[in-house]
Amino acid sequence: MGRSTSFEIRRRLLLAGAALAGQAALAAPATDDAATPETRLRELLSERRSLRLLRGTETLSATYWTADSGYNRDEYLNICWLMRDVQADRVFPMHHGLLDVLCGLQVWLGRIGNDAPLQIYSGYRSPKTNNRTEGAALNSRHLVGRAVDIGVTGVSNVKLAGMASLLGRGGTGFYPGRNFVHVDTGDERIWIDRARKKAS
Repeated sequence: MGRSTSFEIRRRLLLAGAALAGQAALAAPATDDAATPETRLRELLSERRSLRLLRGTETLSATYWTADSGYNRDEYLNICWLMRDVQADRVFPMHHGLLDVLCGLQVWLGRIGNDAPLQIYSGYRSPKTNNRTEGAALNSRHLVGRAVDIGVTGVSNVKLAGMASLLGRGGTGFYPGRNFVHVDTGDERIWIDRARKKAS
């Protein structure tokens, strides 16, 4: 089985689970086979890009980009702070493309009636924290601000992973039985990992 075939099978498994979990496809942005992640994101991110985030007891609502003014540095830095390595208390610039995927997910979820904030379980990781994280890749994209582990109240992880795989500018990792989905801006890939105990 070739790499592209294997990738497509994993994508279809996630999308089938998403459809069973809640018919997200009814409000999907350009879900035809010819649509690219960029096309789908453009449909969702037009005049403004905002995020509603939750991490532990911290909450944040931030508009980091508008069509009129471009990027808002202060709001962007607030997002980076919430996605910091809390164990090492270190902040790192999060990749704009990753934030766009998260924003696209949130807009899409809003279209199907879920306005819950994205729960952030892991954003940036310092090398020390990454080394202590069971199952973490040595070259994890968390190390360079290009990955985040998320969940959304009221949305199954299989549904969330299926949606992320359609919008993603990189990888989507689904971990059955865990409380998060991994999203990153690395190479385009999808994995379903039954073995890992902790975040990727």
